[in-house]
Amino acid sequence: MEQQGVRLHETNEGRETQQGIAGFEGANAFFFMFAIGLGMLLFRKMSEGANPNMLLAAGVAGAPMLVVMAYVFGLKQGKPPSYDIELGEWLIIKLTQTPYFSPRQVEPLALPWVDDSMSKESTAEAKKKES
Repeated sequence: MEQQGVRLHETNEGRETQQGIAGFEGANAFFFMFAIGLGMLLFRKMSEGANPNMLLAAGVAGAPMLVVMAYVFGLKQGKPPSYDIELGEWLIIKLTQTPYFSPRQVEPLALPWVDDSMSKESTAEAKKKES
């Protein structure tokens, strides 16, 4: 009769989990921490004095957190890496109503082999017209 041994399986759960805090994943957690710090500073500044309005102080202190949450969950987290930047560029182009690839913004492409072949074609066409 054989004895059954304990089988060990490596799970690597530490590598499989996404690092984050309060729903903010990866580098977006730094935005969260910055907003919390700014909110605490604003709350402390507004709650000082003889007769502070705590409700107003809490509202103003919560504003950075709301802005960061809207930015991260709306434009960063779960989106392609440059989604927020490209969306901003697209909005600027649409609001200013300038074409993205207008002749003013695109430099002419100067390639010697293309210029040579174009000049050869134009001289050949000119010779045909003369005859």
